[in-house]
Amino acid sequence: LLWAGIGDTIRVSLSADPVEEIKVGFDILKSLGLRHRGVNVISCPSCARQGFNVIDTVEKLEKRLAHVTTPLSLSVIGCVVNGPGEARETDIGFTGGGAGKDHGQVYLDGAPHHRLDNDKILDHLVELVEKKAAEIRAREEKESVAAE
Repeated sequence: LLWAGIGDTIRVSLSADPVEEIKVGFDILKSLGLRHRGVNVISCPSCARQGFNVIDTVEKLEKRLAHVTTPLSLSVIGCVVNGPGEARETDIGFTGGGAGKDHGQVYLDGAPHHRLDNDKILDHLVELVEKKAAEIRAREEKESVAAE
């Protein structure tokens, strides 16, 4: 209904810590494109083709990137079947090489940029996201000053 423009309020009730309700509410609004705050992580549900543990990696990334408030997108896909297409649409992307591969491809601004060993995914993607967020903030501040 919100996506169709009907209503302007949501209430999330979970059998969990109330803080989680706020996070879920923001995630709902983010997925509908109605509110943008922080990193929007796009990931695959995982399958036999994945070259690394996608679900575990995404959970850890979301925790480590919770402090980033600048809106940007990050794709984390386990193989080359869907990964390149998703990565082309995001600010930063990682596509695993597939089952049995110990490396994948990093995408920046939708373009292939460099290869990365699977054991370095977390630290490297956090570093890239923080750097990109700082660049976006600096650009926005510069544009704001120029507009005054």
